[in-house]
Amino acid sequence: MTAYSRDILLQAKEIAERRGYRMLHAIVDSLWLVKPGATRADYDELAQAITEHTKLSIGVEGIYRWIGFLPSRVNPLMPVPNQFVGVFEHGPMKVRGVEIRRSDAPLIIKRAQAEVLQCLSRAHTLASLYEQVTPALEIVRSYRRYLLEGGLTAEELAVTKSLSKDPRAYHHQTLTAIAAQELLARGVPLQAGDTIHYIISDADAAYPPDRVRVVAGLDGTWSYDVSAYDELLCKAALAVLAPLGVTAAELEASTNGHMPSAPPQEVLS
Repeated sequence: MTAYSRDILLQAKEIAERRGYRMLHAIVDSLWLVKPGATRADYDELAQAITEHTKLSIGVEGIYRWIGFLPSRVNPLMPVPNQFVGVFEHGPMKVRGVEIRRSDAPLIIKRAQAEVLQCLSRAHTLASLYEQVTPALEIVRSYRRYLLEGGLTAEELAVTKSLSKDPRAYHHQTLTAIAAQELLARGVPLQAGDTIHYIISDADAAYPPDRVRVVAGLDGTWSYDVSAYDELLCKAALAVLAPLGVTAAELEASTNGHMPSAPPQEVLS
């Protein structure tokens, strides 16, 4: 099936290039093409030509004002196939592969990234998109300050993970494994596929059980690791701002709230 899909994509690419289009990106079932001056009717005509040639129904989902294919965090020079952010010409944003689409990301991280994306979506041209970087960085700064000030709720901070295997089979003290072990110690039955929720309390604690607290076991006073959540926040911001030239160093310098030295924040529940 993969080889068949690849062959169809190559056929579609060749048809498009013969008509003067340039392929920006492609995944299993989608092509992103550009041709200066092309109208919606032109793209519809191209889709029909591809359909007639491949015998597969092809349609135009929309025309983007702008789109960014996000770089790999391992190799910034390589885009990740299923991670992109774009805004259609009539306003809606399409987002794939970043934190707001991930079930395990804490709500506070999703909210911050969503506001950054909303800020970027106001741009109608590539030039105006770059102008949105400064207000986007101000959003990141406000969230970093919010983390440092404390008082966040468990709902905002909870990390949600699905167990990939029986919790007794974990051999490394990952945060998820530690949380699962806490639940087992509380008498909660767990198996592969179950979902658990926990707060990062002190990611670097020498004693592993101090690194996380399961949400179901929170009572009285508890704390969260500001630095750990700040790192998640900065990664989420950089994921969508890096294609606009923002580096990790620039993000830190322009939004720094003196986070690295911040102690865990105590919360009264």
